[in-house]
Amino acid sequence: LAGTLASPAFADEFSGFRMGMNLSSDTFEADLFFAPAVATEDFRTNRFGYGLFGGWALNRYLAFEGGLRGGQEFNANPFNDYLADPTTDFVVSHTDVKGIDATVVGSLWIGKKFSLFARAGMFAWKAEETVSVGSYPIPATETTPFIPGSKASVSVDDTGFAPIVGVGMQTVLDGALVRIEYQQTEIDDLGVAGAFNLRDTTMNSLNFNVVWVF
Repeated sequence: LAGTLASPAFADEFSGFRMGMNLSSDTFEADLFFAPAVATEDFRTNRFGYGLFGGWALNRYLAFEGGLRGGQEFNANPFNDYLADPTTDFVVSHTDVKGIDATVVGSLWIGKKFSLFARAGMFAWKAEETVSVGSYPIPATETTPFIPGSKASVSVDDTGFAPIVGVGMQTVLDGALVRIEYQQTEIDDLGVAGAFNLRDTTMNSLNFNVVWVF
């Protein structure tokens, strides 16, 4: 098998080492349970993501890739409907997700310059969630004194492994592969008992990446 894959019949311009960069629009979805409000709310927020990856291609049809993924925090202001006064009180959520993925990529070429591809593998993730509850300062008036703001925060972090899948299209441009890809992974529940919990957590990504083959 090794001799066959290495033979001239299977070798092409896409075989060998590859490196790439990734930019993405990531969407984070979960059911957020918040104990002080005794409520669950659909949690959906976005961020700008980025990453670097590398790998090895046996030929133009099959490659193995691994990379680092990160991005900005997922920020949201949930539970406004449960606040006594949303103009003075707040609940703020900050979620940071990053990790390493290892995947197999299979490509179906339509001509020499364009192909469809699919990806499957595992994502080793690390997530940190911080929820802050408090109130904004209220300026003094002629009849009321100044009321200082307050803030209380609780944080939790966790790690785990989750399957990651993706589908997309790619084209050849100046010897590089230019890709548009949709990816999805579901990480474990994240939270603090009696405070807040993220459940049924899914991260979807629309990716743009460039792959250079050496």
